[in-house]
Amino acid sequence: MTDELEVGFIGLGVMGGPQSANLITKSGRTVRVLDLDVEAVERAVQLGARRADSVAELAASCDVIFLSLPSGAHVERVVRQDGGILERGREGTVVVDLSTSPATLAGELAPDLAERGLDFIDAPVSRTREAAIAGTLSITAGGPVTSFRRVEPLLRCMASDIMHCGGHGAGALVKLANNLVVFETVVAISEALALIRRSGLAEVAVAFEALAQGSAGSFALEHHGRDALLPDEHEEGRFSAAYMLKDVGYSLDLADRLGLDLPSAKVAYELLERTIDAGAANRYHTAVSHVIDPALGEWERDA
Repeated sequence: MTDELEVGFIGLGVMGGPQSANLITKSGRTVRVLDLDVEAVERAVQLGARRADSVAELAASCDVIFLSLPSGAHVERVVRQDGGILERGREGTVVVDLSTSPATLAGELAPDLAERGLDFIDAPVSRTREAAIAGTLSITAGGPVTSFRRVEPLLRCMASDIMHCGGHGAGALVKLANNLVVFETVVAISEALALIRRSGLAEVAVAFEALAQGSAGSFALEHHGRDALLPDEHEEGRFSAAYMLKDVGYSLDLADRLGLDLPSAKVAYELLERTIDAGAANRYHTAVSHVIDPALGEWERDA
C-alpha cells in the first residue's frame, strides 16, 4: 500500500462504529466515512475522519472500501445502485465486506466488480462489540490472496485474529457456521439453566461454575452465559435476535440449495421467531431464554 492510499468506510453502527474508529486512529491513512446517522459520522470526524456525502463520492476517491452493513441486501444495494461502488469505484479498488452476508453473495458481486477492475473480499467479523472497541475481533476472509494481503494491515487495526479461508464466499460461510454454533450453544445453555432452575436441586450460580470448569466450558458459556443468561440481562444495542434470525436464515437457505437438512438450525430459527414475536426483536439474542423458560417473564413489546 502506498502512503497516499485512501480508505472508505460505509456503515458506522454497533460494530462498524468502533471498527472504523480503530481504523481512523491506528492506520495512519485518510479515512472517509458515510452513514445515515449524522451523530455517528460526527464522532468519526472528531477522531480524524473525513465526511463523505454520498456513496458515489466515497467510491470515486478511495482505494479500499469497507462495508459494515445490516444485511447482504444492503451490501448489494450499495454496490449496484445508481452511483454505487460498481459504477463509481475506480480501477484497482478493493471492496471489503465486513458484514454478515449470504455465502453466495461474494461470488455474485465479485465477477461484476472485476469487469470494472475492482476486487472483492468477504471478511465478516466475529466476537462482541466490546471486542470491536478493543480492536480484538476475529475475521474470516475469502477472496484472492493477493487482494487479501493488500488489505490485511488495515484489517489488523480492527482484529487480533485473522484467517484467510479460501476463495470468494469462504469467509462468509465460516462466519455463518460460527453464528450457527454460537446460537445453538446459547439455546443449549438456556435449556440447561432452565432445567437447573426449575429442579431446585442446586443453586444456579453454583451449577454454572460447575459447567464452566467441566467439558461444557466454552466461549459462549463464558460470555453469552455468564454475561447475559446467568444474570438474565439481554439489553438492546448488542447482537439482536432479529440479526441472529437473519444469519441462521442465511445458513438454512444455503443448506436448502445444497440439499442438506439441518434440524437443529430449523429449531433455532423457530425459537428466534418466537423470541421476536414475544417482543424481543431488538434485544440481545440471548433473550431466547425467556421462550425456553417462560417463568423468566414476558417482554414489553419493542416499539
